[in-house]
Formats: sequence, C-alpha cells, structure tokens
Amino acid sequence: MRNRYRALWISDVHLGSRDSEPQRLADFLAQNTADTVYLVGDIFDMKALSQGKGSWCHASSLLLGMLSELGSNTPEIIYVPGNHDAPMRSWAGKRLGNIRVEREWTHTTNDGKRYWVTHGDQFEHHIEINPVSYHIGDQSYYLMLRINRWINYWRSRFDKPWWSLANHVKNRVHAARRMMNKFEEVAIRETARRGFDGVICGHIHRAGIRHSASKSSAVTYANCGDWVDSMTAIVEEKSGALNVLHWHQTPKIARIMTEAVAA
Repeated sequence: MRNRYRALWISDVHLGSRDSEPQRLADFLAQNTADTVYLVGDIFDMKALSQGKGSWCHASSLLLGMLSELGSNTPEIIYVPGNHDAPMRSWAGKRLGNIRVEREWTHTTNDGKRYWVTHGDQFEHHIEINPVSYHIGDQSYYLMLRINRWINYWRSRFDKPWWSLANHVKNRVHAARRMMNKFEEVAIRETARRGFDGVICGHIHRAGIRHSASKSSAVTYANCGDWVDSMTAIVEEKSGALNVLHWHQTPKIARIMTEAVAA
C-alpha cells in the first residue's frame, strides 16, 4: 500500500554526483505520495557534472522517468532549484511538463499555517565561516560519503538498514554542530522577518524540525535532509502537522544496483 500525505518535500538528491542514491529515492516514491510534491533544490548536481566530477547512471535515468510519471499523476509538483542546480532558476515561472519551476513558494498547511519553501543556500551567506575550515569540512564530508558507501554495501549484505557515518560524526563535532545551528537561527530570523509561520528548506543535509518562539513570533524550521546520506523527507499529515520520514531500509532494487556499483 502507498502512504499518501497532503504534501511531501524532498531536497538534495544530487543526481549526477557519484554520491547520489537515486534507487533509494525511487523506492521511497513508489511507496509514498502526496497531493503536492515539492522538489526543494539540488535535485541535479549540475556543478559536479560541469566540472567532470559527476557520474550519470542508469538508476538516475530511471528516477527521472519516475518523476515524469509522478508529474502526470500528482495534482501539483513544484520545483525550487538550489545552488547545485542554479541554472534551473532561469526557468522560474515556467513548466517542465507537469512540473512547475519557481524561485521560492508559499505553502499553506491544512491548519492554516504559511510556510516559506526555499532551498536555503542564501542563509549560508549570513554565517561567518573560516574559508580553510570550510574547505576541510567540505572535503571531509565527501570522504565520509565514499567510506559510507562501502560500509552500507556490507551492511546490506547482512540485511542491515542504511547507516550514516557523516551524520554520526557531524553530531559529535562541535564546529559542525555550531555551523548548522547558526544556519537554522539565520533561517528562523529571516522567516520571522518575512512574516511566515515557518520555513521548509534543505541545503545543509541535516533533516529535522525545530520550533522557535520569541516574544514577537513563533517560527517552525523544517529541513528535508538529503538523498546522498540522510535518506529523509518532510511530509504534511492530513491534520497539517509536519513530520520527518527516514527511509533507511534496503529495498531489493537498491541491493541489486549497489552490488553492480561495487563490482
């Protein structure tokens, strides 16, 4: 049976990068659907492909076909490009088949709350980051993704669920936690300034929902996570409540494709 939600948000799929997991997202979409689906940026990794660091696989093509089919069966699909698929921002206000492209969007939940939907890369510009530390952290993250692939290859052989080395490390490194917390604070502050009840974004590859209240406003921060590491999405239940879905099981299609890559 398919789970159906009022709305569904996914981000940071990075199709075209060597770290993308399109087969897992395909399995997720085969079992979860919604009245409105949001693609919240970095669906394609055009940056990696343009730099010759990418890799387009058969699973990526299969996922594109599924998204196209999804567009014909879902009342509304809204694509908000991010920094890795920034060229798609020039398509804002237009349609790609049944997919509507927008720079940002306002989503109203069933309980009347207004959420600002944006990829979130603009929030990073308001955080002071040492360039050397940023470069080291960035390279370390991609190294952990490579290692994680092999860890999960062997875990899948023993029917173990997906496990994230990067998340395990990020949650224990003070500098990484501090940077992500600052990102959330900037997002919450800007959302309150714009008069929204909440923001739904991606970009930093850390899924979660955080409620922040001050004397002047109450803001909900929701992050979709990603599909290279976290395997997460945000959903709106029929009541209007938001939840994080984790997709850590290893479906048969994922196991077959993972073994082919490892070989």
